[in-house]
Amino acid sequence: MGEKALSVYSYEAYLALEAESDTKYEYHDGMITAMAGGSPEHGQIALNFSWATKNALSQANKRCIVYSSDVKVHISTTKRTFYPDASIVCEKPEKSDKDPHAITNPLLILEVLSESTMAFDRGAKFAHYRNIPSLKEYVLVSQNEAMVDTYYRTEDGTWEITTIIGLDKTVLLKSIGCEISMANIYLLVPDLNEEE
Repeated sequence: MGEKALSVYSYEAYLALEAESDTKYEYHDGMITAMAGGSPEHGQIALNFSWATKNALSQANKRCIVYSSDVKVHISTTKRTFYPDASIVCEKPEKSDKDPHAITNPLLILEVLSESTMAFDRGAKFAHYRNIPSLKEYVLVSQNEAMVDTYYRTEDGTWEITTIIGLDKTVLLKSIGCEISMANIYLLVPDLNEEE
């Protein structure tokens, strides 16, 4: 989830802290958490996923925006602001009325799992993300093995999970109607970019 919680803050104080710091912080209903740096593998996987989805969207002539981990997602109903590893918006991006640097209408969110964040990403963070009306898909990518979990919100509001294992497979991203290869997600990741 991050390095440490600092104190109880208003959202305005959170924005002021971010404005005067080079550190990224997430907001948790009054608590501010400094973001820990990711491993090289984490960064490579997030970049690969963004590149692969951007390429697939371009080939399909879909005008969606793929955002990097520099763009925040604000969830007003649970008073949370996160920096996902990637997010995709396929409509006009809507910005938070509290935070001009945060979007509120992602269609897809990606998180690359690490040992320190895995439980939070699968549990509490996903519970918060499910409060975003526009969100149709949540993608969790392992950095220790070639494995991707996709959670897709069906028409009746339930979430169905699909697990893909193996570099020879592809991942169907239903929310954007595109497929990306596992080999591209794990490209240049040591020990994970060749068949074992």
